[in-house]
Amino acid sequence: MSIVRWVLLTALAVAFLLLAVANWTPVPFRLPDGTMIFIRLPLLLAIAFVAGWLPTWLWHLGSKATLTRKLAKTGNGEVRTSSLPSQAQPTIVPPAGA
Repeated sequence: MSIVRWVLLTALAVAFLLLAVANWTPVPFRLPDGTMIFIRLPLLLAIAFVAGWLPTWLWHLGSKATLTRKLAKTGNGEVRTSSLPSQAQPTIVPPAGA
């Protein structure tokens, strides 16, 4: 399964590089203060991707740390419960016509 992951990542990297080379053109980008800069299109797309991915990844790490801490509090991952209730005893029900 590891080889499949490496093949897919390599294919994605090659595809990104081919698209980056084909679209290596400067595009105008206006900053919030009004200045205009020219940045290469693949760099702009990479910056936009990281700007969207990074907060989500940090949120995931925080949630994972919180859940790990809560699980460790319960004592090695085992949920502690009180003693189990005793089993119900069967009762004999008389027939309806008797």
